[in-house]
Amino acid sequence: MRILIVTAGSRGDVAPFTGLGQRLLDAGRQVAVAAHLPFAGLVAGCGLDHRPLPGDPQELIRARALATSPAEARAVTSAFLERLANGVVAAVEEGTDLVLTAFGPASLSEAVGEAFAVPVIGTYLAPAFATREFPLPGVPGADDLGPDGNVAAGRALLARAGTLQEGVLTRLRTRLGLPAAVGPVQGGRTRPVFHGFSPRVVPRAADWPSEVR
Repeated sequence: MRILIVTAGSRGDVAPFTGLGQRLLDAGRQVAVAAHLPFAGLVAGCGLDHRPLPGDPQELIRARALATSPAEARAVTSAFLERLANGVVAAVEEGTDLVLTAFGPASLSEAVGEAFAVPVIGTYLAPAFATREFPLPGVPGADDLGPDGNVAAGRALLARAGTLQEGVLTRLRTRLGLPAAVGPVQGGRTRPVFHGFSPRVVPRAADWPSEVR
């Protein structure tokens, strides 16, 4: 079986997936990792094939910091995501039987997998589903907001993240001949999902969907 892992972002978004890739390699699978060019050496050094994704996250951060308005910052991010979407298409086009996707590019991976009839499984490094039990990482303030507050803050966080990709995803799905996406944009439809942390660190939330583990 050929497995493609799709991840985007900093070294911390890529390095954990090289460990997953090595375990899959040891189990007899063929494994490629689609990641930004600065991480080609990291991926290859772990014995995995590298499929390049365009763009450099550090350059994106610098460009956003230099933006003179929120509109310019959004335009910079949108251009980065457009190139990322093209890279995911190219990576899947090279051939694979299964896509494992990080949370960030999940909606893009899902669309491309749908277009090429390749199953997609979410492999997320942090909790990525709103829950009554705790606030999601990234929610302002570290304190428990209470059951209703935790859910509301988590949904708001995911909605903001999804808004960044909405236009790019719409154009990608149109280009691939797919219908418009229904439901949450930011990785909300991908199933099943396996989170990459121990339940001893963060216990599985009882109100997560059954396919989320």
